[in-house]
Amino acid sequence: MLAQHQFRQLRELVGHAVASVPFYRGHLKRASIFAIGGVTPISFARWPILTRADVRSAADALNATRLPPGHGPVTWNSTTGSTGQPVRVANSEAGLLYHAAVILRSQLWYGLDLRARLGAIRPAAAEATHANWGPPTSLAFDTGASCTHGISRDPTEQFDWLCREEPDYLLSMGHNLRSLIEESVRTGRRPQKLKALLSYADKPPPDLRQLAREVWNVPVFDTYSAGELGPLALQCPQHEHLHVQSESVLLEILRDDGTPCAPGETGRVVVTDLHNFAMPLIRYELGDYAEAAAPCPCGRGLPVIGAITGRASNMAVDPSGRRFWPLLSPKFWLDTPITQRQLVQKTASRIELRYVAATALTPAQETAVAAGLSRTLRYEFDYDFVRVLEIPRAPGGKYQEFVSEIIR
Repeated sequence: MLAQHQFRQLRELVGHAVASVPFYRGHLKRASIFAIGGVTPISFARWPILTRADVRSAADALNATRLPPGHGPVTWNSTTGSTGQPVRVANSEAGLLYHAAVILRSQLWYGLDLRARLGAIRPAAAEATHANWGPPTSLAFDTGASCTHGISRDPTEQFDWLCREEPDYLLSMGHNLRSLIEESVRTGRRPQKLKALLSYADKPPPDLRQLAREVWNVPVFDTYSAGELGPLALQCPQHEHLHVQSESVLLEILRDDGTPCAPGETGRVVVTDLHNFAMPLIRYELGDYAEAAAPCPCGRGLPVIGAITGRASNMAVDPSGRRFWPLLSPKFWLDTPITQRQLVQKTASRIELRYVAATALTPAQETAVAAGLSRTLRYEFDYDFVRVLEIPRAPGGKYQEFVSEIIR
């Protein structure tokens, strides 16, 4: 039944795109699709993949020349994602309404006390206090106050702000949340009122939930989102996997040959925003990889993502050709003087470790770190240790712990 509703909406979107969006006429012709007819799961699988490069090069050709009645004014949003390649996306008021509905659903799913104090550390946010949580929540409910802080500020400054403001809930990117927990471990201080952490935008570090429970005794609720498309999947309130928000998007997880992944398989994430008629993104490849999963026993009936496994640009490769996403435990770093780090793969056998520390590592410490990394990565890479003053965030505020210069 859910798929039927999705494809009914998809037919409206496709018909609008073919009639009103110049880009898709050439896009379909290049893919030898000359007549759409009825859009079915079989015919839709032939629709060509839309890449980030397509969106950048298409410019105004992806904008609809007209909108259906009732879709409201158009809003523009710029996003860089983890790639650093800026993309400018238009959305209609009707499309953004679905994004807002998913955000409200997440807060209700997780049983948040909307009268409590919300803290948020985001890109470009100013340090400030506010009378309510802001839209969309405050448009539908009477909420408590909120406070904001900028994610570009030093983690020690962020942590001081957190302990001073004492919010009940803290919203930020997953890696930023982990850096705050690490600061708590180092200083022995902790926020006293936190009830939950709300992770969004980037792939949460693998040990974030465990650290949050052990150090702060709070759960983590994750939202999988993209700047171009809004919230895509919400963590199940009863499990750690994610439910695709299928009323808003059609999300595919595809093998290299373009066929759908079976539960337990990992593939490319391709998404269609079902309600953005201002700039339709149809079968848009995010650059993320995810694990398909079986239906959830919670009974919600929405498709399940087992895990977001990473981006291609954040994969490592060894000289044998083995590709993998490095899962680097934060506990490993807590035993070193390193307060912030980034691994950059230069060649198949060499990795540069950029690190922030009060003093340079001694040769013995470098040897110990290299040995620990080799055990974790299952290959004895050659490591170049480079001490720096800070590790800059990627455009968009995301922090990348591992960056490949040989896989793009």
